[in-house]
Amino acid sequence: MITSLFFIELEKSDGFDLLNYYKRRFLRIFPPLVLMIGSILPFTLLLPSDFRANLAKQVAAAIGFATNRFEILSGSSYEAQQTPKLFVHTWTLSLEFLFYLIWGVLLFAIVMLLRYFNKNGKLLLGYTRLLVLLISSILIIFSIIRLQVTFDPKYLSYSYFSFGTHMFPFFIGAIISVFVGIKIDTHQREKFANYPMNKWLLWTIIPLFCLLGLTIFGKFESIWTIRTNLIAASVIAGILIIQFRILNERITVEEPKVLTMLADTSYSVYLFHWPVWLIISNFIHQVFIAGVLSFVVSLACASFVYYYVEPYFHGKELPTFMRRKLFYVGIFGIGLMGLAIAISAPKISKIEQSINEAQISKTMTDLNQQGMLAQNLIDTGNDIFANTTWENPTLGFSTSTNPQSTQAVLKDVATVSDTVLNSTQTVLGDSVMVGVVPYLTTILPDADIDAEVGRNYNTIYDLFAKKLKDHTLGRYLIISAGANVTDNMISDVQKIIDESPKGTRIVFVTPFDGNNMTVINQFNTQLLDISKKYKWVQLADWATFISPQSSELWADKIHFGGKPDVSSQYLDLVAKSLNKVSKSSGKP
Repeated sequence: MITSLFFIELEKSDGFDLLNYYKRRFLRIFPPLVLMIGSILPFTLLLPSDFRANLAKQVAAAIGFATNRFEILSGSSYEAQQTPKLFVHTWTLSLEFLFYLIWGVLLFAIVMLLRYFNKNGKLLLGYTRLLVLLISSILIIFSIIRLQVTFDPKYLSYSYFSFGTHMFPFFIGAIISVFVGIKIDTHQREKFANYPMNKWLLWTIIPLFCLLGLTIFGKFESIWTIRTNLIAASVIAGILIIQFRILNERITVEEPKVLTMLADTSYSVYLFHWPVWLIISNFIHQVFIAGVLSFVVSLACASFVYYYVEPYFHGKELPTFMRRKLFYVGIFGIGLMGLAIAISAPKISKIEQSINEAQISKTMTDLNQQGMLAQNLIDTGNDIFANTTWENPTLGFSTSTNPQSTQAVLKDVATVSDTVLNSTQTVLGDSVMVGVVPYLTTILPDADIDAEVGRNYNTIYDLFAKKLKDHTLGRYLIISAGANVTDNMISDVQKIIDESPKGTRIVFVTPFDGNNMTVINQFNTQLLDISKKYKWVQLADWATFISPQSSELWADKIHFGGKPDVSSQYLDLVAKSLNKVSKSSGKP
């Protein structure tokens, strides 16, 4: 649309007013953005405090059109949010803003260059279209190549949020405007008006089915969603835009007013939909009802902004009620409240704090275990050289001063059998396991624990393979992962089972994510089916256990680090599963 409007202006005035272009774009996108943020902030008090974590920076990034950079620097991605951020959806607006800035300069440079060579009128318009087509094509190719070259499955943030890897849809739109813009010539209008409907249906239904196929079969967690599916979806969307532009000329029926309203308010609906959804879904847990209600509220807010507020910035008078002092007092009060909320918001969420504390505790535990190992070696040396003058040097290692200090906070955790404790144990996990490491070491004091934030089954398998190669894999293997969804989790599980050495016993802990249970349940069902095939594989069904009491988890409905009671329940399941699998003879 932006490039189409540029062509209309160029045809009318034989020039391009860059400053007026920037002014129009700014007035279109900035006032609704500020209104959305200002009106949403007071309602964040209804949410758990984790939703307000780092809120001041979120607001600054959104208003500064830098959310994409903010997310890249924080290493987050849409599919790996510990706590959903209220304004994370404005990352696409950041890309749009960058497109406006860069594209405006390029269009201005094209016009100036052609006018320098005395191109005017139709020649100016024709050559401009040609250069827009050429530059857009180059930038699309550059963007796709950059996406493929810089793609890193372990760090999706850059590929997902970067303008360089995600600008191709904007320039696909620019190419479309070269051929099928808002304004078309008489010949093209006649051609569209006589376009065969059977041909139109064919070229509309096929792309729609392709788009439906991507929606159903193109899993969001798959790396190919970013690498190929988003590109395919952009091309399909481009084809559909052309098809419906043809339909606009092909039929004489006036566009329904409801469609006009949806088109008018679409930008503001986009702004409101995500924070409104987060607020409503926090109270209404039925997805369909929460979704419908969120859409209705978003549409109502968007309609108010578009029909009552935006016209003011384009020279029209405000409605009477918006010119009263009471209205401005209310706006000032809401703004002041929002500012206070943003400034006073916690710098870090309770979830992140608990995970950070758990990581520190894990590091201290690792150091402690290394110290105990060194001391054991020294003690062994003392035994061997009991009749010599060898003396025990002071190495400065610290051993556990109170191995039961954390056990005191645990309740009703089953005792791990001696059969397990007298063998070797390896624990591989993600951030959920990180949160329970301080407690886990009290029931498995000698276990080799390797847990890390952001782990998925791909990285779990890689770690398993490394330990297998290094001959450091324990006879008992506990794996807790899956909340960070990948598209081939069950195949990684099967590879771990197939490649485990003889005598191995495995406990898989089922993941739980209260915000993504459709995918997680499917995986857990497959995990259950696999575990039934092997006597030496046991399932610690955390997902089934915690589902009816998910309110005990942190706000992200995944983590519970720092909550002793929930950690006790988790470890109780693990301990019972270990005791049960210990009765098997291990992998034959």
